[in-house]
Amino acid sequence: MKCLAKHIIFVLLQLFVLAASAQNNSPDKLIESILESHLDKIAEGTDVALIIEDLEYLLEHPININATTATELARLYLLNEIQIQKLMEYTENYGPVYSIYELKAVDGLTPKLLQNLQYFISFGPEEQEKKTFKELVKYANQQLLLRTLGNLQTAQGYKTKDDCSVPYEGNRFRYYTRYNFKADDKISFGFTAEKDPGEAFFSGSNKHGFDYYSGHVSYKLSNTFENISVGDYIVRAGQGLVLWQGYTNGKSENVLGITKTGQGTRGYTSVDENYYFRGAAGSVNLGNSKIILFYSHKNADGNLVYNDSVISHFSSLQTSGYHRTSNEINDEKTVKFTNTGGVFTHHFKNLKIGATVVYQHFDKAFIRSEQLYNKFRFSGKDNFTAGADYLLNKNNYVLFGEVAISKSKGKAFTQGAIVHINDQLGFSALFRHFGKDYHAFWANTLAEGSNISNESGLYFGVRFLPAKFVTLSAYSDIYKSDWFNYSTAGPARSWDIFTQADFQISEKMSAYLRFKNEEKEQKFKSDGRYINLPERVQKFRIHFQFRASETVLLKTRAEHVYYKADAGENGFMIFQDIQYSPKTFPLNLSARVAYFNTDSYNSRIYAYENDMLYVFSIPAYYGNGYRTYLNLKYQPANKIDCWLKLANTCWTDRETISSGYNEIAGHHKTELKLQLRLKF
Repeated sequence: MKCLAKHIIFVLLQLFVLAASAQNNSPDKLIESILESHLDKIAEGTDVALIIEDLEYLLEHPININATTATELARLYLLNEIQIQKLMEYTENYGPVYSIYELKAVDGLTPKLLQNLQYFISFGPEEQEKKTFKELVKYANQQLLLRTLGNLQTAQGYKTKDDCSVPYEGNRFRYYTRYNFKADDKISFGFTAEKDPGEAFFSGSNKHGFDYYSGHVSYKLSNTFENISVGDYIVRAGQGLVLWQGYTNGKSENVLGITKTGQGTRGYTSVDENYYFRGAAGSVNLGNSKIILFYSHKNADGNLVYNDSVISHFSSLQTSGYHRTSNEINDEKTVKFTNTGGVFTHHFKNLKIGATVVYQHFDKAFIRSEQLYNKFRFSGKDNFTAGADYLLNKNNYVLFGEVAISKSKGKAFTQGAIVHINDQLGFSALFRHFGKDYHAFWANTLAEGSNISNESGLYFGVRFLPAKFVTLSAYSDIYKSDWFNYSTAGPARSWDIFTQADFQISEKMSAYLRFKNEEKEQKFKSDGRYINLPERVQKFRIHFQFRASETVLLKTRAEHVYYKADAGENGFMIFQDIQYSPKTFPLNLSARVAYFNTDSYNSRIYAYENDMLYVFSIPAYYGNGYRTYLNLKYQPANKIDCWLKLANTCWTDRETISSGYNEIAGHHKTELKLQLRLKF
């Protein structure tokens, strides 16, 4: 292990020499840039499997721009509401589009955007020939995915203790398998199975194999009965105040992308064990109106509280998805959780209105611990949440909003606007207020906290193109809480500011500068009591990207973090990436060498890494050391893809890594990942 970093550095240097004179732009790299631009806060935990799934599918099955819908275009994650509207209006007014160059006439579609868009769209006829059921099945997209990964070092949780017991029930590797069948937008079905590191596999508490199973079947009966889903699925409605499952856009460099697009239902294919429904859903199109009805009943992990050996209630929902130790296994599937409701939307020419209602029921009372921050949070067995939303899209502006109320009579409200002055200048604004007694289990909208309650804020964003090769983006967000949170000792005020300048230096070289400042009032102990004190985190990043040839892409980044609370801390990280895709050999390679030096975990730095398909990696760099990785994708046959990733982090300031059952003796941590995809 000691020489692993040196070996990877040597490989990088050799590949650079081999590739320096080579000549193949890969659209796959677009997926990485789209993810990075959308997920500035991914470090806090966001499931992006559905984004990757959509983009991978559209690379192989581009959208016919002459026979598409606004919902389908939203799956590109490249266009905002105004750009989608302008594109739809153009094809409606001027007829079919025959090349990407014609789209230069559409307001709001910049050359850079069109360059990215060309890989995901096609220019087919307006009227597409209908396929028979037999043809749909014959030409359907099918794939089977097999994956395993784990740390090569053994953590304390896998070692035998003095009493001869082993804390974790299973081995240290993750096993994952997934099959998916998709025939256009007509038929979709699949299953997913996963075992996390430490969980039993065909033994112990998992005698039937994997710890987690998921499956779905979706079918489009007709244009009226648009979608019938059975099994696991997600529902997205309105602006996310009542119901929005899966990924949602938040505060990021995409400062104008603050509206919700892609509403509706779809099958669930991810491995997050919490944020989805299990049951049945159906959507009906009635001209300009749509109705979605859904029912879900599934088991959730809960921390049970006993009274004289009898279950009294549960105090929290466990959302980690881990079932490794006896305590975690005892909490598994102990709470029955039922959800039912409906979504109504109606479209006018430039206006969409909607309403969402969700009812929740637990089979046991949900009673939280007696802490001040829990005083206004949900308690009991039943809850309902209802909301009304609208979106007005006209000319160069979008107005949107939603208002909602829960059983507790807590209220929530959001109102936003996006204005495109011209191709060079655009503004966005969003006001939000979530009452401290507002309860919505499935709410997911633009906010600072993940719990959509006890927050009020005002967001402003601006995007400006002062020159052809320069893009300036900035936002400011001021927000407050009127009651205690887990991390505060009382009501608190905070604010964020973000600025980024993108430069297209030449056809082969680009760069950006980024500055972000976050100031929050947080809970600290002083003179034996907790008080709110300001906590500041300032981040400065400079990033260069250079295409050395058609097969070689180089990325260089340096980032500094300054953290200030009761004392000041600094963090620094620099990395060099190389991505190599030879023209005559079916291999893609990505590799990195990174150095980091931070005073503590408080001044940590996050950086996106290339990984295997449907895997998103953004580790935290903290302490003092080096991180290297080598990621390979090899295609031995037309319908077979293989991935291998080897990553190593070497700390120079410690002899143990992590703590508790995750503690590793030594200063190296090595991750190995293998994946195979078969297409049919």
